[in-house]
Amino acid sequence: MTMTKALCCIGILFSGVLPVAAEADAGGDSRRAPGRSAWFACTSIPDGIENPAKVMSGGKITELELPKYMTSDAVRIPDDGVIRVVREVPDPEDPAKRKYLVLAEAKIPEGFRDVLIILVPLAKPEGDLIFATKVQDLANFKGGDRLFINLSDTGVRVKFGDTKVVVAPRQANIYEAPVLARPVNMPVMYEFYHPEEKKWKILSASTIVLRPTRREINIFNEGSRLGKIKKHKILFPVQDGRR
Repeated sequence: MTMTKALCCIGILFSGVLPVAAEADAGGDSRRAPGRSAWFACTSIPDGIENPAKVMSGGKITELELPKYMTSDAVRIPDDGVIRVVREVPDPEDPAKRKYLVLAEAKIPEGFRDVLIILVPLAKPEGDLIFATKVQDLANFKGGDRLFINLSDTGVRVKFGDTKVVVAPRQANIYEAPVLARPVNMPVMYEFYHPEEKKWKILSASTIVLRPTRREINIFNEGSRLGKIKKHKILFPVQDGRR
């Protein structure tokens, strides 16, 4: 197991209304899209947000289902690297025309080929903006691996047998599974560091099955009380024998 690069967090601080110059598409593709590809994951979807959502990429609109426990289909990352989740509304100046409100926006760095865009509902919407976005590079995320993304303000630690994976606050890390020819059972324990008690505490423990055709993402965020951490699991199948 080797450490990976930290989570690339891009919090969007603005929103706006876009003109209607966009081409509609029926849906995304669960496999890699031609060129660079992005998948969406979300911990929850606020009430009133349409799902399938409308995703704007390079002036093209795709209707994309945002499942809670799986990644979405893939969308192509445009040349400018900007992907938005939008809502279609009538133009207040001409109700016969349409405009798009920006609910979320992510800027993908040029060197990232395959990425995960995590939608995190804002506690208080900022104008039309409903979600902050976190962008995670998937270059080193292979079959059997576990990706841990810590959105909380305290440390998280995961034990796979004798192997420990530490995930600092607001960072990410990957458990790189050994080369797997078949499914393997593995004991796992999730812990978090209690900020007041100054010690590691168990979040949960179980036995999991590592499969060469399956990857798993675990997102940790703050619970409703101090020292309580929530864990959200998202499955991400391997596509095309690689991802």
